[in-house]
Order: sequence, then C-alpha cells, then structure tokens
Amino acid sequence: MNNITISGFYDEISSDLSAQIAVLHELGETYMCPRSVDGKNIADYTFEEFKKDIYPILQREGIKFSSIGSPIGKVGIDDEEGFAKQKKQLAELVKIAQLMECKYIRIFSFYYGDKNPADCHAKVIARLKEFLAISKGSGVKLMHENEKLIYGDTPERVLAIKKEIDDEDFVFCFDASNYVQCDVNPKEAFELLKDITVYYHIKDCSKYKVEVPVGTGEGEYKYIIGKLKKRGYEGFMTLEPHTWKYAVLKPVVYFVPFACLAKRDYYKAFRLIDKKMNRGFFKCASRKQVFLWQYENLKKLLAEA
Repeated sequence: MNNITISGFYDEISSDLSAQIAVLHELGETYMCPRSVDGKNIADYTFEEFKKDIYPILQREGIKFSSIGSPIGKVGIDDEEGFAKQKKQLAELVKIAQLMECKYIRIFSFYYGDKNPADCHAKVIARLKEFLAISKGSGVKLMHENEKLIYGDTPERVLAIKKEIDDEDFVFCFDASNYVQCDVNPKEAFELLKDITVYYHIKDCSKYKVEVPVGTGEGEYKYIIGKLKKRGYEGFMTLEPHTWKYAVLKPVVYFVPFACLAKRDYYKAFRLIDKKMNRGFFKCASRKQVFLWQYENLKKLLAEA
C-alpha cells in the first residue's frame, strides 16, 4: 500500500522533542502528530511561542505534521470555562497548523458525564459548530476522533454528528481501539463509517480493555487494512498505541506484591503482549521499544495487504 503515509504520536516515547525527532529519523519517516512537545501540550502553546521555540527545529530537521493531536473538545459538555479556554486555544492551533501546512486538527465531542448522551446532542452540535466557525476559511479541517465517554463514542453518534455538520472542513478520524473500549465491534464500525473517514489512528486493544501492539488485539486490523487496500485508501495512518503502559507498568504489575490482583486486566493484557511479542516474564521493555513494535507490526500488516 504505497499510498499510505505513516505518522505517529512520538510523545509516547518521550515528551522531549529531540528524542521524538531522533526516532523519526531512525525510521526514515517525516510526519508526526504533536501532542506533548517538550513537556507541554501542543494546545498550551501560543502561535508566537510555537513559531519562536518549536518551528525552527522542525524546519531544520525536515519534520512535518500529519495532524495536530489536540485535546480540543475533551471537556465536559457543561464546562463553560473549559469550553471558552479551548476556543482560544483552537484559534492559536489553527495558526500553528497553517504555519506547518498541516491539514487537520484532531478534536473531540465533549464528555457527557452522567448524562444520557442523547440529551446532549443539541448542545454538542452547537459547540462543535462554534469550533468550526473558528477554523472555517483557514484551509485547516477539524477532524473528529471517536473516544470513550465523549458524545461521539459510537458510530451511530458519529453519523449523527455528520448529519448535522455536513461540511467539507469537518471530517472524521477512525480509532478501532477506542471502539473496542466502548464494546463496539470495529468491523461493524468500519463498515458504517468508511465513506466518511479520511484518517486512521492505529491503536489496538485487548478484550481486557488494555491496549496491545497493533494486530494482536481485537481491533480487526487485518480486515480493516485489507478493506482499505481494496478501496484504494490514500492518506495517513497515525500510530497512537498507548502501549507505553506496558513499558511503564509491567514492572509494577508483575513484581509489586498483590499488584497483579489489583490490576488484573493489566496483568492479563501484559501476559498477552509477552506471548505475542515473545517476551519472557522477567524481560521488560522501554517506551521506545514498544513504539517500535507498533511500527513494525503496522509495516507488516501493510505489506501483507
């Protein structure tokens, strides 16, 4: 699949930008999806700060953005202060995206908390339209990601958003792992959403609701990537694996007394990773190593497709 460009949330290796860039160069890749940059969330940079402190480094190193991995929309639906803050952040991110010639800013559709998501529909749509008004005409598209516990965490509600906001500058990203987390079959979600999806996050999840290397969980990636090949998909596949948890928590879950009981699902998922990745019980892995597993597994799936 020569038309696929691999990108990634390289902050899963380190928040340090120089460490992220080093791995990009090591892999021979050009695109990243910024989230945490030198210990600071990308949404917390003003345009001027980014232009002064970050942009020259990226230019020098030849690094581009596939999308901006912002947290915009990851606030409670009734959080007025948070919503007001995020509108200001989004205005800055639009300028950053323009500077980087980046087409997409990832957004979410608000935490519904203890409310019935259906009761939040009108307010969600109104607030998403306010976000769109900020970016409209900029050349930058807002890209909604399905995420657990936000309004658009099921394919049906993603379609409801699309029905209300049918705009070329409001597009959709697909994350199979997030659907597994929500007890949604990724195959069924893919078939429902394939015609409106423009971008794919690559993250896999075990039946224990803990992330695992792509291709080893319930995310149906062999099916999804095979279907995308037949459809002639051209675009980004961005690694957002979340398996840094294995690197950081395996020593705790395995070797701290009773931790395996308190974190039973993590223990089961980590044993699954050990088996799938041929890791001994006592052998741990670095954050970089688990990210490279994801990269290698994705390359293999693409080659097999």
